[in-house]
Amino acid sequence: MNRKSAVAPVKAPTGKRLVGAKKTTPAPVPIKKVATVTKKSVAPSKKPVIQQESEEDDSEFEEVSEETPKKSKLIDSDDEEESDDDFNKKNTKGFSDENQKWLKMKNKEDDEEEDEDEEEDEDEDSDEEEEEQTNFEIQSKKLIAKKRKEELENIKEIQSDFNKEIPEADKFDPTQGDESEAEDSQDGSEGEDDEDEDEEEKEKKDDLLNIDLPMVYQRIKDVIQTLENFGQQRKQGISRQTYMDRLREDICTYFGYSQWLADVFLKIFNASEALEFFEANETHRPLTIRANTLKVRRKDLAEALIARGVHLEPIKWSQVGLTIYDTQVAIGATPEYLAGQYIQQSASSFLPVLALAPQPNERVLDLCASPGGKTTYIAAMMKNTGTLVANDVNKDRIKSLVANIHRLGVKNCMVSNLDGRQYPSVLSGFDRVLVDAPCVGLGVISKDPQIKISKSEQDVITCTHTQKELLLKAIDSVDAASPTGGIIVYSTCSLTVEENEAVVDYALRNRDVIVVDTTIEFGVDGFTSYRESRFHPSLSLTKRYYPHTHNMDGFYIAKLKKRSNTIPKDEEKQQKQISNKRKNSDTSSSDSESKPNKKQQ
Repeated sequence: MNRKSAVAPVKAPTGKRLVGAKKTTPAPVPIKKVATVTKKSVAPSKKPVIQQESEEDDSEFEEVSEETPKKSKLIDSDDEEESDDDFNKKNTKGFSDENQKWLKMKNKEDDEEEDEDEEEDEDEDSDEEEEEQTNFEIQSKKLIAKKRKEELENIKEIQSDFNKEIPEADKFDPTQGDESEAEDSQDGSEGEDDEDEDEEEKEKKDDLLNIDLPMVYQRIKDVIQTLENFGQQRKQGISRQTYMDRLREDICTYFGYSQWLADVFLKIFNASEALEFFEANETHRPLTIRANTLKVRRKDLAEALIARGVHLEPIKWSQVGLTIYDTQVAIGATPEYLAGQYIQQSASSFLPVLALAPQPNERVLDLCASPGGKTTYIAAMMKNTGTLVANDVNKDRIKSLVANIHRLGVKNCMVSNLDGRQYPSVLSGFDRVLVDAPCVGLGVISKDPQIKISKSEQDVITCTHTQKELLLKAIDSVDAASPTGGIIVYSTCSLTVEENEAVVDYALRNRDVIVVDTTIEFGVDGFTSYRESRFHPSLSLTKRYYPHTHNMDGFYIAKLKKRSNTIPKDEEKQQKQISNKRKNSDTSSSDSESKPNKKQQ
């Protein structure tokens, strides 16, 4: 709206009245009507300008005619000469000093009231919109609920139709294909083998799904009972081998072993004990910890853990072991654990250190040390005195070894990352050596069930070769003239005879060592004969530990004592030949490197 077209400002001389376009004096405009008009005609940003100019000395006013009541009073700030005294002299009707103050106050209050009214109107509108939205949401939720009910009813109808008995003629046989598919497979040439293999795999899967495991387990028991009283309960015309084959197949089916591995255990144990062994591998061994006597006594540690809600009992045959049956806290995150007062360690791994029996101020070598459970136990038995060398060939496992050494406060240990077969040439003259050799791990199937199918006979052959070399090098690293030692302990967490008794027997035939008692009060004696093999009679002093008899991981321990430092002549010749070959290879390589240099010159 253009100000000039709406109202023409008139400049009146001083001492005269200010009049509008018409000479007649207009009737006073109602306050509310003026307020509403000013609300509509003047922008909100102009209000403070109106108040400010009304208080100043220079201002001009123009009245609004009755014919145009909707138009508001406009302010022209161009003329600044007129003062409040001149304006007060004007006797305009309804515009005295009192009326002026009253008018200003009323304008503010009326504006506030109108703003409040507008806000109330807006609130009412928003409330109505919210009610409409809530009603819409309620209706939409009802519709969604109805649709869901309908869908559930349809699903139930489909399931009821599916669960109805199907005539035998209409049943789907996974072993039989469609006639058209059979004809197409006959016509095909290149993809026949792949399709046959896929069908065989599907048939095997279907057979496994259709196996009645309780029936298989009952058949295992029946076969074992027949084998125990074979003369009385066997059927005529059926040999013992036939029963054993049936037992092996059922064990592979029920427990998930490969046929080779099931046959290995059926040769080590009799039929009934083999079943106990297989069942024991289906459950985990109890969680055990070892108190670090370098920092705490077992009694004090047990009291601290019991106060934290740990249900435990001391291991009877150990002075540092505790069995954890139940716990309300993470055993690997307690303040006692972080302070190095204990370490999580299987009970079976206590045994090699007990057989080694290290003494203070000795020189001891742990040839395969990671992750450090046995190493830190040796340091505790040595009371942090003497010299302890912890070696491992795997760099990644060295990290956990070093971490445990630091956490448990071991101070007499040196860590090396070498192949154990190189050790006699690096360091020798130890009082005691522990060889916890790498193995197939058939004693820890409960921890790693994948072993049931992942290991093979070739793995055993590879491990036995390495184990024999490590044991001979460990013997060579020991000083036979040691006044307190000259001891070698060989251990594995496997149960095959090839990895245990056969390796120790090999060492007896190639080094001047003897088997001595392990001084451990419990355990099964080692084999002196196995199938067609015959071993040294002293191997009965070695010990075997089984999950089903000792409730710990399967383990084997042999303790040897070195009688002299002499090496057999044949062995010396072999070592000289190897060293000569290495020297020749080094010289040949150096010559080959020097030839191109001469050509360049």
